Amino acid sequence: MSFFCCDRMAFDLTQRCEQHPDRDACPDAMIAPVRGGYGLYVRDGEAGYADSIIEIAYCPWCGAKLPQVGEIDLSALPPDDG
Repeated sequence: MSFFCCDRMAFDLTQRCEQHPDRDACPDAMIAPVRGGYGLYVRDGEAGYADSIIEIAYCPWCGAKLPQVGEIDLSALPPDDG
C-alpha cells in the first residue's frame, strides 16, 4: 500500500534499521501492513520478536480511519492431513 495518512505513519512503515534487517525484530517498528490493512506489532516472541499483530482501525498518530484487514483465503491453504 503506497498511501499514508500522515507523515508519522509513512515514517514508521518505510524506516529501515541497520541493527534489525527484519522489521518484525526491530523494536522501533510499530505498525505492520497486513492484507490491505494495518496492525500493531505485539512483541511476544523470542528476544522481542513480533510473533503477533493486532488489527487497528485508526491511525495511532493522526486518527485517520484505516482500511480493514482482508480475509484470509482458506482455499489457498494446504489440506489438513490430520
